[in-house]
Parts: sequence; C-alpha cells; structure tokens
Amino acid sequence: MKIRRSYRFRIYPSAEQIRRLDQWSGALRFLWNLANEQRLAALARPRGERPRVGWVQQGRELTQLRAAAPWLADTPRRSGDAVLKRLHVAWAGAFARAKRRPRFQKKGDPSPAIELDRREVLWAGPRRVSLAKLGSVAIVVHRAMPGRTIGVALTREAGDWFVVFTQEIEATPAERLPGAVGIDRGIVSLIADSDGRTVEGPRFAERSARKLKRVQRALSRTSKGSSNRAKARLRLARAHRKVRRQRDWLQHQISHDYAKSHGVVVIEKLETARMTRSARGTVDSPGRNVRAKAGLNRSILDAGWSGLAEKLRYKLEERGGELVEVPAAYSSQTCSACGVVDAASRRTQSEFCCVGCGHEANADINAARVILSRWSPPVQPVEACDGAA
Repeated sequence: MKIRRSYRFRIYPSAEQIRRLDQWSGALRFLWNLANEQRLAALARPRGERPRVGWVQQGRELTQLRAAAPWLADTPRRSGDAVLKRLHVAWAGAFARAKRRPRFQKKGDPSPAIELDRREVLWAGPRRVSLAKLGSVAIVVHRAMPGRTIGVALTREAGDWFVVFTQEIEATPAERLPGAVGIDRGIVSLIADSDGRTVEGPRFAERSARKLKRVQRALSRTSKGSSNRAKARLRLARAHRKVRRQRDWLQHQISHDYAKSHGVVVIEKLETARMTRSARGTVDSPGRNVRAKAGLNRSILDAGWSGLAEKLRYKLEERGGELVEVPAAYSSQTCSACGVVDAASRRTQSEFCCVGCGHEANADINAARVILSRWSPPVQPVEACDGAA
C-alpha cells in the first residue's frame, strides 16, 4: 500500500536568499490576483459571451507572461503552475457552493507556498540542501525520510522558512490490532473514551489569552506601514504559533497512543465549521446570546477536534487500523446501559444518571460508550465444517 506523507524541516537562508524569496512571494501573489481578476471579468460578461477561462488556458498564458516579465520568470515555473491550480480548485469549490469565492491576496497575508521541481533539489551535505535558483541553504533534518520524494515546497511561518518534502511511502500495515474504542470529544474533557480514560482540556489559547491580548494591543497602537508594525505583527504571529504547536504536540501524543493500542477508533462525526459559525446575525435579524456563542466557538476551536481526528486517521491507516465516524445526535443524552434518550439524564457537566434504569456514570465516558455502540463491526465469514452436507 502506497501512502503520502509530508516532512517539514527548518531552513536558514541568507539575507540575500530571503530577499529573493520575498520577491518570489510577491510575484506569486500578483499572479494569483491577476488570474483571479481574469476569471471575475469573464463571469461579469453575459452568459452566452463568456470566454472559457480555466487552469489549462491560464497555464498557457503564463508562459507568454513569463517571457514578457523577467521578475515573474525568475520564480520557479512549477510554483506558478501550482498557484493557478490552487485557484482552479478554489473556484471549483465556489461553483459547488461548498466555499465562497476566492479573495484577492494582499501584502501581509500568509505567503503562498513556493513549489519546486524535485529534480532541482539536491543534498549538498548532511546539513545543507541545494535549492533551484537559490543555491546552498542550511537545513536541520530531525527525522529520516523513508520514501520517494514526489514534491518539494518552501513555506514561511512567522518569519521562519521551511522546506516541505512530500514523499510516497510503500507501507506494509501490520495485522490490525484487536479491540475497538469509542472517543467522545469535548471542552472540559478534551477526550473521554469507552475504556474510562479521560484527558482534561488544556485550553492552550485561553491560558495564553493575556499575552495574546497584550501583543495584539501593541500591534494596534503602531502606524500602518511602519517597521514597528512589522515587528509587532511578527511577535503576534509567533505567539499564535506557540499555541498552535502546543495543541499539535498533545494531539500527536493522544493519537499515537490510540493507534498503538486499538485497531478501530470510533468518534462522532462533527461539523466543526458549522458548529463554530457566528451567531451575530444581520442588521435586520440580529442574533441572540452572541457573546456566549462567541465564547463557545473559541473553546471549540481551541480544543482542536478536527486536528485530532485527522491525526488519528492517518496514524491508524499506517498501522492497518481504521477511524470510524458515527452520527453524533443525542449521544450525551443516551444511556449506554438501556438506550433511553432523555435530556434529564445528564444532570451536570460530568454526572449522568439514567431516568429509565438508574445507571450512573461519568457523562463523557457514558457518551463514549454510546458512540462505540453505534459502530457495527464487520461480519466475519463462517467457514463450512468438515462433513457438512
């Protein structure tokens, strides 16, 4: 079985290399905006007179544009094609009404990934890598890459540069581990499983809220376009990155433990994007309890439910396991012993007492057992006995 995995390593380009990378980022941002404007201009014309604008056509026009603009031709060709492809995928999602229309990018937005041809990336030693049009760059390789490289990209995060290797790995999953476990995700308890284990919600963003607020206020007091504003933006980005890394570290620990100990992990299918939608409403129809809903949204996003599910999925896949999603409706109100559904059974945040049979349990652990009961294990074929007619 072939699987794809990405490996990200920190690189330390020189001042001249950083200047060139910044120029590439600006050129790719310009290309995105130009291609997006072309698509909007085509949509603005009457339906019968709209020219066909797609990824292939824009890719052909990019060749002519690179010949006329040397500063755009300086960027790696693969990076320009990748920008046009990402724009095409974004518009496809907008047409399918799954996403909104792509917006124009401005200076200060997150830098686009700079795609490189993998054949133009060579190792110049154990701690240096040679990149196309950049030359030799110092790199910190903290883990081995066991597969075949099929893609290379340069990304920037909070002022630091990274190189991302996408690899295709020939994985041989071990025999699926016996046992299944249900996991209920929450806020007070980050997870509670059907075996009785609970992990308290760390609330990393809430614990760092005072620092984030202080850095944000310092940014708001700076003048637009000033060097102090650029420094304040960088401090804010690094503060948010620390919170994100703390959350990712805990999710990796939890998902690794479950992938090693269980063959099947059952979770609720949660629409996090819809659950965290703003309740502000409109001017004509304002929402209710807006502040309370905003606080709940922050707590849900701070818990990182989607990130935990993603890590569980790929780590179980590597080991031959499976992540199963089941309906989430009324799991916190259902008794795991008799199946009675009643909101009165959940007396408090942590206490569950069934009004039907009197079963008492921790509310989150009871919900995890209900989630596990909603999964039906596959039926194993029965072999015929010797001598059967």
